[in-house]
Amino acid sequence: MSEKITPGHLERAAYVYVRQSTLHQVRHNLESQRRQYGLAERARQLGFRQVHIIDEDLGRSGSGTQERPGFARLVAAVCGGEVGAVFATEASRLARNNRDWHHLVDLCTMTNTLLIDHDGTYNPRQLNDRLLLGLKGTMSEFELGLLRQRAREALRQKIQRGEVLFEAPIGHVRTDNNGMAFTADLQVQQAVRGVFAKFAELGSVRQVLLWYRQERIPLPTWNGYAGKAEIVWRLPSYHRILSMIKNPAYAGAFVYGRTQTRTVVVDGRARKTRGHNVPRSKWEVLIPDHHPGYISWEQYLKNQRQVENNAGMNGSLKPGPAKSGAAMLAGLLRCARCGRKLHVGYSGIGGRVPRYYCRGAHLNHGTKWCLSFGGLRVDQAVVDQVLEALEPVGIESSLQAWQRMQDDQDQKREALQLSVQKAHYESDRTRRQYDAVDPANRLVADELERRWNEALQRAAELEERLSEDASDRINLSGAERQRLLELGGDLKQLWEHSAASIALKKRILRTVVQEIVVDVNEELYQIELRLHWAGGVHTPLRVPKNRTGRHQRCTDRAVVDLVCELAKVCDDRSIAAILNRLGYRTGAGNMWTQSRVCSLRSYQSIPMLDPAIARTWTTLTQAAAEWGVSQGFVRRLIRQKILPAHQVVENAPWVIEREALDLAVVKAEVTALREGRKTPSRAVSGNEMPLFSST
Repeated sequence: MSEKITPGHLERAAYVYVRQSTLHQVRHNLESQRRQYGLAERARQLGFRQVHIIDEDLGRSGSGTQERPGFARLVAAVCGGEVGAVFATEASRLARNNRDWHHLVDLCTMTNTLLIDHDGTYNPRQLNDRLLLGLKGTMSEFELGLLRQRAREALRQKIQRGEVLFEAPIGHVRTDNNGMAFTADLQVQQAVRGVFAKFAELGSVRQVLLWYRQERIPLPTWNGYAGKAEIVWRLPSYHRILSMIKNPAYAGAFVYGRTQTRTVVVDGRARKTRGHNVPRSKWEVLIPDHHPGYISWEQYLKNQRQVENNAGMNGSLKPGPAKSGAAMLAGLLRCARCGRKLHVGYSGIGGRVPRYYCRGAHLNHGTKWCLSFGGLRVDQAVVDQVLEALEPVGIESSLQAWQRMQDDQDQKREALQLSVQKAHYESDRTRRQYDAVDPANRLVADELERRWNEALQRAAELEERLSEDASDRINLSGAERQRLLELGGDLKQLWEHSAASIALKKRILRTVVQEIVVDVNEELYQIELRLHWAGGVHTPLRVPKNRTGRHQRCTDRAVVDLVCELAKVCDDRSIAAILNRLGYRTGAGNMWTQSRVCSLRSYQSIPMLDPAIARTWTTLTQAAAEWGVSQGFVRRLIRQKILPAHQVVENAPWVIEREALDLAVVKAEVTALREGRKTPSRAVSGNEMPLFSST
């Protein structure tokens, strides 16, 4: 026994600290464990009656980046003066960093605790032993750093050569020379290609997810259990599809350094967090055309731009994803006053009437809203500009739409056919397993029989889905295809077709229009737009804006004023006839009827004609009836300016003041007509318009 071990040390307990850095070492480096646990027997041989083993830190690194509850319990026991000696095979077992090591040595010095390892016994209160313990701690930390440096440099060399050292993504397999190649499973290949084709069609990860969920088409994924990974088929999740779209391995590129690890100090201890994205320009290794890819590198970059655009928020320059809302320009409009993206609100029946507004200054500075305007006219004006620009490619677009529909059907059918083939293979395999088992071994036979039945049921369900897909397949006739080409020649009619989805229209707008800067001219009641096309061209556009308190379907003010005057001399039916003859329409663009005139008067508080009220005037029809003459005679008197009269508007009834009926010249004409005498004719001036009969 060493002379450094005194009876005072033996009266206290001996603590044996057991640690291994990784779970792999815990499972496989069993001799190291036996050596460390054997220190308990050595402590008893040295005379310690109480021996405690601390092994909570098995599988935890001693580098200082992980919490070690066992080491914390050891330090607490040393501080309490309960420990006579700390046993460890070597200093690296206690700590791989100087912070923990020197902290333990300082505590042992204060409490007169010994440190015992394979080489000997150390008393930290002795200068030589303390110097030696300091060297051991430094060498332990240096050794760990040296081992990591060697391993890291070897790994970096392989990475620089493009050797695949990790698990290949779904659709690829590792080759013997640490490369990658397509998997031999055609069903997996078709599934991976289908994801990228559907994303190119829909332009949104969420829309791809909804399509696969709606069509009940599963995707392959890794399922790891008991250290073995196998491919299983499941309905996809959003994260699954997004990870495939963002993985450059599917573009045939070898990439390393897409994410990084960050270290922060929490409660005096380093904490590492992984998975922080790194910009593409700062990737450590990027080797294009490293292995066969499902898409090209150019298509991969295009997909990443699409994903970034879909993620655009209010402060971003990106338009965001094309959603199903009625606002066609959502995400494209930017305020010319504050530079923020405009918000969208909906009103009207079913919430289908969009309204764009910018309240950035109101929220941030407490001032008034920047601008606000209805979206129907603006949407239509921009759509007309885009359709005019796309008119030359209309026929080509219709052919591409037809081909895309065919490809979509073929993709779904191919996926189902491969699934049916896989299901038949599984059922045949389970049948062969069932046939090979001893019938008397019921424990095995019953389980295989159950698996066989499940495989047969799965195959039957897939065959039924395949037959349903064949019955639902859309086959256009020659006339229907010709109609599609005709629609391609008229993009406006095709745009307004009921089968054209709003999301598709928005994707078309985002393809050709990068951004639209908008402002409102309150004095001229105009919305001023500046279209920034994807090709770099800028187009100014002005759209009329309704005045305050009015909407797009409001009746024109001139018509309201006219009805107000006509109501003094006409009933509602006559007013409707006059407005229709003059070509006036309602705010909704309809013909005038008696009920519509009545509604307008009621809304505008215009009184109707009351026959019971005494009037100082009469109409042409009433004057003819009062004199007992024809309306043509009265009309001649008015045309010859013998009888003063006036019209509110052309085609309106002639209004004659009753005082004019008593004029001498008028009475003379009437008397001459009754007596059959002729009066001197009066020439009609050339600028006089002929009169029309009206009531």
